[in-house]
Amino acid sequence: MTSSKQRNLAAFAFGLGECLLFGGLKYGWASLVFVLKDLGYFHGCSNNLSKDTYDTSVSGTSSDINNSTWTYGHAGNATQQDLCDKELRGLCRTQDSCLHLVFTIATVTCGMMAIPTGALVDRCSIRIPRLIFSVVICSGLLMLALSTPDTSQLLYPSIAGITMGGIVIGIANMQIGNLFISKRSTVVTVYNGAIDSSAIILLTVKVAYEHGISLQISCFTLFAVAFVLFVINTLLLPRDRIVWPPTPKTKARCDDEHKGKANNGISSGSKLYTEVKGNERSKRTRRQSIQLCEAHKEMMEYPNMTSAFVSPMFAFFLLWVSVLQLRDLYFLGTFHSWITELVGDDHSTVSHFTSIMTMVQCAGVVISPLPGLLLDRNKRKAIDAEKALYQDLKDSILVYVITTAVSVLFSVSVILPVIQLQYVSFVLQVVLRAFLYGIASAFLPMAFPTRYYATMLGVLFAAAGLFSLLQYPIFLLVQGPLQGNHYYVNVAFIAMCLSTMLFPIYIHIYVKKKEKLLELNKSSKEWIKFESDLLTDEDKTRSDKV
Repeated sequence: MTSSKQRNLAAFAFGLGECLLFGGLKYGWASLVFVLKDLGYFHGCSNNLSKDTYDTSVSGTSSDINNSTWTYGHAGNATQQDLCDKELRGLCRTQDSCLHLVFTIATVTCGMMAIPTGALVDRCSIRIPRLIFSVVICSGLLMLALSTPDTSQLLYPSIAGITMGGIVIGIANMQIGNLFISKRSTVVTVYNGAIDSSAIILLTVKVAYEHGISLQISCFTLFAVAFVLFVINTLLLPRDRIVWPPTPKTKARCDDEHKGKANNGISSGSKLYTEVKGNERSKRTRRQSIQLCEAHKEMMEYPNMTSAFVSPMFAFFLLWVSVLQLRDLYFLGTFHSWITELVGDDHSTVSHFTSIMTMVQCAGVVISPLPGLLLDRNKRKAIDAEKALYQDLKDSILVYVITTAVSVLFSVSVILPVIQLQYVSFVLQVVLRAFLYGIASAFLPMAFPTRYYATMLGVLFAAAGLFSLLQYPIFLLVQGPLQGNHYYVNVAFIAMCLSTMLFPIYIHIYVKKKEKLLELNKSSKEWIKFESDLLTDEDKTRSDKV
């Protein structure tokens, strides 16, 4: 193995580790909420109860409540127990609202951070966004470590910082996929799977808390790991931008191993030389097709970034991502209150299902290569350069149909009040997110010029983040008029998820239309060439007669 390939694999491995550790800590929100509620964060949201009342509620047995001696002023004809239950329910719902607001603000600021990050990645080296990542996520972890139940407001900047650091490192690391020509989509989706699986980190924090290790110690440990990984990756990753399509410098780096194999084949007299030369011709054809596609997209489809943003393709894609992300984030943000209602406020059962749900998130790194493999399934086939213009878009249709179908099945499963069925819901939710974010990152360079990639990805996540603001008013609707009943909201989500099927239908119509125009242009060129050849033959015949 040559030194260049070793560097590429090392960059991939360390980037993967960083995404796994810090890229998607927000997906472990359910585990962190369990710890925060147990510690008493936002216990002061309700003005009707004292902290002693809150401590009574979280300590948790009905006998403690029955034997308590505090009173509530004018209780009227209501018994002390009835009023206690009413106040505790109000406290829990108010506390849930405060914590969900923290999550909503964090997801929106995370999306907004994607715009400057994308612009930086498009114009600067990969190291500058990583410096920003280091400062932001370390600041968030420090603020979380220093927070207490009496300073619950620190959760707003700390969780926002942690999620913003995740989106920065996620977008920056997508450039590493450019080092692997034929597996670019697969690498991108693997990174997205690692980001999904980083929920396991906050599950580890929850388990450590249950075994006597404080939240502060866990946060300081994560801070130290973040700093060490930052130093390693800063020294390892390339100083320059990793561009796409591959330049001669990048191609030399990516093909170095194959050249070495070819030389070995010549010296040994084996058949390897012929095989490797055939592979090199295939790679050259693939690179030529990539460059042709890029030139076609820039000259014919999207001559500037504005034309890409206002295109129907981007509008449909943005709607698709926004709806499915809202479905996913609403489930994550309301998981604790939803599962508490479902199991009847059983503390141990809530803890069990929170741990199971977070552990299932780890499957994201295993599932995430699947959408990439589906997108790359025709990359090694010999395809005519003109047909390759829309082959990637055509290959993406199946993946979008699968993702939409999974989102509908997931919404149906959570609507059924069967606790055993929720294990299936957890699996479907992980599959949904693995496909959603994997192909969201991989689709943009298929449909649009790659030099706009990071900026467009940032705008996409920012717009989808603003759309996710809807989760908070939806949550307030459930907690207020619907009295904790998620049924009608889930029915609405089923309808919204079904509407996203319009996107793959649009891609199918778009590709068919473009291929038909391509065939017409090709036929016209062939007819012109035929007429030209015919006239040339006639002139030649006349000259022979003369």
